[in-house]
Amino acid sequence: MTTDTTIRFVLEISVSDISRFKDLVAKCVEISNTEPGTLMYNWYLDEETSTARLVEAYRDVAAVLAHARGAVFTEVGPELLQACTFVKMDAFGDVGKLSDGPSFWPTTYWGTPFSALGAR
Repeated sequence: MTTDTTIRFVLEISVSDISRFKDLVAKCVEISNTEPGTLMYNWYLDEETSTARLVEAYRDVAAVLAHARGAVFTEVGPELLQACTFVKMDAFGDVGKLSDGPSFWPTTYWGTPFSALGAR
């Protein structure tokens, strides 16, 4: 059994404007870098297929909520949605009541691991 409380998300993204997308993602990373509880915020881009992935991890639900209420969503997000489409999201960990909230794209909530390697 694991005691890991980290919450992770993997988002699949279709990019329509690569140059604009890169600029806006840089802003998102800059903002997320200052958010307490953000453990990982990594973007991956396959320019040939215009697809991207965002892999992010947060210490706990409070950190996820702080991110969702912050400048990435309120300031950069509307512009980002003009350069890409979020296709789907996989959520890992105990997200609590977050799974009851609004869904902006298809989401699979995997819950906590049923088997995992512990901290070394």
